[in-house]
Amino acid sequence: MASTTVRHGSRELPKLFWRLSAVRSMGGGPRTFPGGVSKWQYKRMHEKRAREKEKRLLQQEKQLYEARIRSEIRSKIINAADDRAPPSDAGPMSPKEHVKALADRFMKAGAEDLWNDDDGPVEGGPPLGKPLMNNPAVGHGSWPFMGRRSYSAEAGRRTRRYFPSSDDERDESEEESRPKRLITRAALGDYDRETEPQSRQGWGRRGEGREESLLTPKRFDECGISPLTVKALNEAGYVKMTLVQGAAIPHCLEGKDALVKARTGTGKSAAFLLPAIESVLKAMNNNGNARVPPIRVLILCPTRELASQIAAEANVLLRYHEGIGAQTLIGGIRFKDDQRRLESHPSQIIVATPGRLLDHIENKSGFSMRLMGIKLLILDEADHLLDLGFRKDIEKIVDCVPRQRQSLLFSATVPQEVRRISQVVLKREHSYIDTVGIGHDTHAKVLQLYLVTPHELHFQMVYHLLKEHIMRDIDYKVIVFCSTAMVTSLVFQYLRELKMNVREMHSKKPQLYRTRVSDEFRESKRLILVTSDVSARGINYPDVTLVIQAGIPSDREQYIHRLGRTGRQGKDGKGILLLAPWEEYFLDEIKDLPIKKAPLPELNPDLKLKIEESMGKIDISVKEAAYHAWLGYYNSIREIGRDKTTLAELANGFCASIGLQEPPSLFRKTAVKMGLRHVPGIRIRQ
Repeated sequence: MASTTVRHGSRELPKLFWRLSAVRSMGGGPRTFPGGVSKWQYKRMHEKRAREKEKRLLQQEKQLYEARIRSEIRSKIINAADDRAPPSDAGPMSPKEHVKALADRFMKAGAEDLWNDDDGPVEGGPPLGKPLMNNPAVGHGSWPFMGRRSYSAEAGRRTRRYFPSSDDERDESEEESRPKRLITRAALGDYDRETEPQSRQGWGRRGEGREESLLTPKRFDECGISPLTVKALNEAGYVKMTLVQGAAIPHCLEGKDALVKARTGTGKSAAFLLPAIESVLKAMNNNGNARVPPIRVLILCPTRELASQIAAEANVLLRYHEGIGAQTLIGGIRFKDDQRRLESHPSQIIVATPGRLLDHIENKSGFSMRLMGIKLLILDEADHLLDLGFRKDIEKIVDCVPRQRQSLLFSATVPQEVRRISQVVLKREHSYIDTVGIGHDTHAKVLQLYLVTPHELHFQMVYHLLKEHIMRDIDYKVIVFCSTAMVTSLVFQYLRELKMNVREMHSKKPQLYRTRVSDEFRESKRLILVTSDVSARGINYPDVTLVIQAGIPSDREQYIHRLGRTGRQGKDGKGILLLAPWEEYFLDEIKDLPIKKAPLPELNPDLKLKIEESMGKIDISVKEAAYHAWLGYYNSIREIGRDKTTLAELANGFCASIGLQEPPSLFRKTAVKMGLRHVPGIRIRQ
């Protein structure tokens, strides 16, 4: 009997252990996500949002496609030479008006207007002679969407005449309910050139003999911002607004979403920082002072240097505002240091890079709760933040901030893809503020040149161009852009061996080093900065006299951003693009820019021996890393990386130019991933 009981008990033991393991400890529970939902609810919710986003984007692409088809029909109605209208004035417009403006570029004299109701209103607006927005600066400026259009060909060019339509006689209550059409020149300051000081040039289209103006007559104390902020601006020497500030600030202060396009070096940072400060002040007046103030403004930047620069500018503007501060959340700094800083000095304005911000959100330290108070979300260099590299991170961040917010996107370039997916952040009824116009992406006062020379001579050519510029300009300040971080390190060491005053900056350097070099270059002259694209966007280095781009940029936008480091704040500058013969195809992408071919300089025969001696002093590990980085960069460029055999030959030529006897070997896994495993000339590590 006893043995039977034991056997029976042995069968019961596994069941007992299973029941004990199923009992949850006190204080436990299933993992929850923001909003108190479970893991599977959270997943299904995100899948649903992703489907909705995809559906919206497809619908927008369909509308753009239909608009393009209609514009092609327009252009075929009349068989005449292409006679495009001059670019419309820059300024805020709705998405429908922007598509309409693009389609109107193909309208020809006498052509039938096929625009339909889905494309936005063609008629309407205030009666002619009635000033828009009560702005005295409007004068007699006209807007392309006011009233019916009439076309006539006179003296070989197209003109537009505007007539009042029946919609002009609507009562005022109905007029106020319709979306306001914001004039462009009104905000940009379309003022009489005769009253302009001689120190500044007039604003106009390129090719008309008029150079661009940086400032407008509009003052900061006239736009309704805080007197304490105006005081800080005056002490910093800023009284009048620039073009982008005059166009964007009044619109942003109204609480509307906007996509703003403006050239580099024209004051974009202040254009969104001033509305950000006003947003914080308004929220503080409504909600009072909390023990731990919620984050009211979130500014996202693609690089650490740009985030640090914007936070510094924000703290200058906040000098006289007690209880308001701005902090950065960027990589390269210990995570716990960030947490201590956020707890000891809570700030209402956070300037962050996407990766580090997500680290804080996912850490579940209470930071995500502070994001629930955000009133304004700003993306600086939006074209880069919304491309494939950052887009997923941006979508995660947008899902963690309130829907009832204002969003602003600022960039020097707005490619079609970014325009298409901007709905990820902006409301559908946002405005598009273009202070650049068609074909005006670069500064008119920056001389743009390109040189085509064999790739093995690029190092000699860079040294020759630097020596020539140093002899011509005593207070020189030069930036040399390289394709990758490792190539940047190689060029830096090569120029240092040639006794040039150089500094290096790239993503492989620690953050403290990058900050120190950035501050030194900003405050110094007679210095050369060799850098990768971490310095290409938004960084304000005053008085840069020359920008050299050694090798092909990743795309047209990157060329424009790099060039924008010179010619800032209306000053002169010079940019040189150094290409190999097999990189000349890139010139087709920038053919609308005023870039000219420069005559090939004669190199000193003794220079080659000097270069070889300098290269021989550089550690072989640096050269091998540069070769691997160079190969990976050009393999990623579709036009070059498609032909693997040619790519291997070009890489071996680069290898010889830096003094390596044979190409370094690749790991088998790396070669397979790059599609180079069985390519002649590529060595595989056994």
